[in-house]
Amino acid sequence: MTHIKQRSILITGCSSGIGEHCAQVLKAEGWRVFATARKPEDIKTLKTQGFETFYLDYTDENSILTCIAEVLAATGGTLDAVFNNGAYAQAGAVEDVPTDVLRAQFEANFFGWHTLTRAIVPAMRKQGHGRIVHCSSILGRVALPFRGPYAATKFALEGLMLCLKLELADTNISVSLIEPGAVKSKIATNALPHFENNIDIEASP
Repeated sequence: MTHIKQRSILITGCSSGIGEHCAQVLKAEGWRVFATARKPEDIKTLKTQGFETFYLDYTDENSILTCIAEVLAATGGTLDAVFNNGAYAQAGAVEDVPTDVLRAQFEANFFGWHTLTRAIVPAMRKQGHGRIVHCSSILGRVALPFRGPYAATKFALEGLMLCLKLELADTNISVSLIEPGAVKSKIATNALPHFENNIDIEASP
């Protein structure tokens, strides 16, 4: 009888929304799912649901590299797929967004994704295949008012990863972008504190 190798995937941002849904569905379909989250309580919940769970914060490069190392150690050095998904939305008019706040948005939504992607590509090259999926957004294609920081990270993500797709065209590593519109998730709820803490609402025109 031929043994069929269980497919494996690393999914970031699995505490809620798209990441949680994809983790649950792929696990039900027989994938070995490595799920990440930032908060200890979310990591605990994912573990009780049967996931192999790791701490990963896109703004903490060491956590990204540690997570990749631990996942590859668990699989013997292989990983079939990665789903870059974890992110947050900083709302506010462009003229009201401090540069350091915009920079923080890019650390979480763009630079961290680049770090993780770079860390996993060598393993996929070595194994001869792989799939990298990035959760972009409709805001990576069109602009809406008061969504400047989030849209900027998604526009940047689209450009960078389309270049990566072309650069990997001669390999069996595929790069995909998905561009969801409005979905039921906690992204708006989670965005509210960033808006209240980082934007001078009373002084805004």
